[in-house]
Amino acid sequence: MADDCLLGGILDSLEDVGYSGPLVEEGALRAAVEQGLASSHFTDLCLSLCSELKAVCGLQESVSRPTGPEDADSFQLEMRALLAELGCPHSTLTEGMALLDAFSSRLLLVDFLLSELLAARLVRLRREDEPTAVGQQDGQYLPYSVAGNLAAILKVYGLSEPPPHIPAVQVLDRIIQKTKEVVSQAPKGHLTARLVTSDLSEEQWATLDRINDTLTKEYATRRQMLLTRCDVTVQSFRWSDHLKVKEDKFTGEYQSRREQLRPSAPVGVARVLAAGGELLSVQKTSSGVARTGTQCAINRVLIGQVPDRGGRPRETRPPSGMPSFKQRTAAPQERRDGGHRGGRGKGGG
Repeated sequence: MADDCLLGGILDSLEDVGYSGPLVEEGALRAAVEQGLASSHFTDLCLSLCSELKAVCGLQESVSRPTGPEDADSFQLEMRALLAELGCPHSTLTEGMALLDAFSSRLLLVDFLLSELLAARLVRLRREDEPTAVGQQDGQYLPYSVAGNLAAILKVYGLSEPPPHIPAVQVLDRIIQKTKEVVSQAPKGHLTARLVTSDLSEEQWATLDRINDTLTKEYATRRQMLLTRCDVTVQSFRWSDHLKVKEDKFTGEYQSRREQLRPSAPVGVARVLAAGGELLSVQKTSSGVARTGTQCAINRVLIGQVPDRGGRPRETRPPSGMPSFKQRTAAPQERRDGGHRGGRGKGGG
């Protein structure tokens, strides 16, 4: 029953994104999802969604087309890395190697990609329509306006915008009612537990604003340091004689990616309300669960034998002419007449 509801939601989302491929019918969509990577239509749909998400969101990760069953693991690793960059909250999609094993998991994958694409398109649309709603002032990112957020939420839910004389409270009540309706139809485990489960007072919100400002400045400093290290590292490659003939191409490739990296990240207090309980689980970067999202093809490359560069101290000969080490011996002390030590004598009368 839950899969049927999710399947219907996917069909609606496909229509919303303007999809006109062979999976617009429920039967064709169900058959393609059941086959998974064995279906070219399912693979094409996933690759199309990932490709547009990469372009709209400026993602670093990408997913390659599998050429056969032997590429299934690589496809899952690349898809998991992309989902991690998108901040996917579904553990069934980001943990283990069962990303595409179950019918429900494949449905959840398509649904998540469609939801992210719709949201990304709305964000881009708001930025194009209201260039001053999101921007930078004195190096700091400005959040969306309240009116812009309400309009975006209404558009996601397919609700018509209310007349200007309708108060914002009624609009919020309408949104809350629609949200509860959508959440009640979600499959079990589709939504994770909220990180914030109680209402915050005005004083607590003010404290949260100050904490966010402090963390934003702190992480902006760290990001600037990493960007500087990146620039210095890339600059060192320019010293190579092999690169001088390709310097223009090298500069163009690097600058196109470097311009997308900002010293300050647009993280607002509203993210606290959207945060899930999975943030309370801290895992080591070397743990098995974390490595499933960071593994890549380069990890399987084995370096063969390399020439011995030496440098071991025990094998280093001392320079010619250097005297050998000898144990220091204490010089004998001369005794003065009468056994008196030298120094300032006593004055006579």
